[in-house]
Amino acid sequence: MASTLARWVVEKGVDNINPAMLSADMRNEIMTEAGMILLKEGRFFEAVKAVTMAGNSEKLSEMGDEFVRQTKFEEAALCFIPVKNKEKLERAAAECARLGNMHLAYFAYVAAGNEPMAVFMKENFCPEL
Repeated sequence: MASTLARWVVEKGVDNINPAMLSADMRNEIMTEAGMILLKEGRFFEAVKAVTMAGNSEKLSEMGDEFVRQTKFEEAALCFIPVKNKEKLERAAAECARLGNMHLAYFAYVAAGNEPMAVFMKENFCPEL
């Protein structure tokens, strides 16, 4: 049943469902599975959203670690931001900045709690934020 519901979430869209109607265990199982389906489909942002909705920090961290191994630091940062792992966020933020994605680097530094770097990024690269 969880597979059917996970597929339904993928088809309906993560933003178009209300996971609060599910028990915590069902939400974790269904949204994590939906996230894995979305990940396989290359829909990274939605995958991270689904796994974040599941409250599955362990899976997000695993996803982020895999993206780091693949040198996909922007995707890794998206996974690490909800987890708030300072060390992993610092590395992902630095790589995002190196790649020119200053906005994502800013948000990663904010999530890491690195206020000096977040302020530097905002003042020099993202004043509209």
